[in-house]
Amino acid sequence: MIHACREFFLARNYHELESPIMTPALPQERYMSPLHTTVTFGDGSTKKLYITPTTETFNKKILAAGLGEHFVITKVARGLEQIGHNHNPEFTMLEWYHLDATYKDIMSDCEELFRFIKKKLDEKFTENLPHPDYVFGDKIFYAGNVIDISEGWDRLSIPEALKDICGIDLVEIQDIEKFREVARAKGYNVSDTDDWQIIFELIFASEIEPTFSKTNPTFVYNYPKIMCPLTQENAENPLVCEKVEVYIAGKELGNGYTELRDWEEQYKRFKIEEEAREELGLEKIEFDHDLVDALKEGLPNVAGIGVGLDRVAMLFANAKYISEVNYFPGSDWSL
Repeated sequence: MIHACREFFLARNYHELESPIMTPALPQERYMSPLHTTVTFGDGSTKKLYITPTTETFNKKILAAGLGEHFVITKVARGLEQIGHNHNPEFTMLEWYHLDATYKDIMSDCEELFRFIKKKLDEKFTENLPHPDYVFGDKIFYAGNVIDISEGWDRLSIPEALKDICGIDLVEIQDIEKFREVARAKGYNVSDTDDWQIIFELIFASEIEPTFSKTNPTFVYNYPKIMCPLTQENAENPLVCEKVEVYIAGKELGNGYTELRDWEEQYKRFKIEEEAREELGLEKIEFDHDLVDALKEGLPNVAGIGVGLDRVAMLFANAKYISEVNYFPGSDWSL
């Protein structure tokens, strides 16, 4: 599968970037939970470094420096991930950045990439199938269902989903107190300390996610702006940003967007996220001023996405647990 990913992007003349696995600073995101370590140097001095949770900051800096279209395949790590069916604190991430593109182009890239991977796996498994129910062509057998990955994946915008599925108008829930009131009226146990994102994710998981097709992949797009600190605002609806997530068989596999290029807007949003972390009592994250400086130099029109390859492998292998596609899973750690 990883060989197929490389072949797909190299055929499109993308560079492959080798990104660092440690970094002294990160983008500000209120619910990010990075892992970190302390490095001791020869003179006895020490430095706190974060284990890279996403390569995005490096991708954008190298884009500003002029590298052009590129991809990364690397290990990343995130804290507060419960080891279970779909989660492992350390996992393999594929990220790619498409020039002169928007999140709509990223959706097309995803469809083409998945079909390319499947074609390569079909060629590989002509005799020894990875599981008895493996099917050939633009289809994946997973958890008792045959998933169609041919052209035309389902697409669902958040404002439409809120209105049609939940009976909620995004315009009317911009105020947090109003949103709490709406959620409580729907029967949710919402506290006065639950913020906008917490309430949204509760409703999303309870009411919107269960409507996704079990036999078709789904792109969910146009997320509320408050949840998108690194994403370009949508020109037609300033309440949302051009963010997309891809779901297959109930698994969130990727998160991408049209990248925010305005350094002043990026700095403002990072400060909002930094203040939100402080109010929530979360650990301070060192501010990545180099990323803002890179945006000052000029970021090209670009869209990017990160895809968790462990979960993708689960689909192709018909694996119930993420540990089934890892030689050294986190479930083997002494907890």
